[in-house]
Amino acid sequence: MKTKQFRIGRLANLGQVVKALGKTIRAMSDGSLDSQVGARICNGLGIMRACLETQKLEQLEARMGEISRLLGSRPVIPLSIDHKPPLSINHETNGSSH
Repeated sequence: MKTKQFRIGRLANLGQVVKALGKTIRAMSDGSLDSQVGARICNGLGIMRACLETQKLEQLEARMGEISRLLGSRPVIPLSIDHKPPLSINHETNGSSH
């Protein structure tokens, strides 16, 4: 019995990597791809996704800095790689409820 080879397709951008992740997970769930092989593919695709996201964040940060310099406004705070929003302190309420 000849099995059909699992093909992911192009992995040139974030959207294509996410699409390949979905295709791999669907193939594992319907049994057309061994779960151990699929897990290794998903692991690699997850690493690629993280790298592409980091690259895009760095590009956006550089572009924001460039725009900031052109407009003469305050410097741009670097984006956090762990995607946590900065802490916000509300001085008006000072912890009391109105």
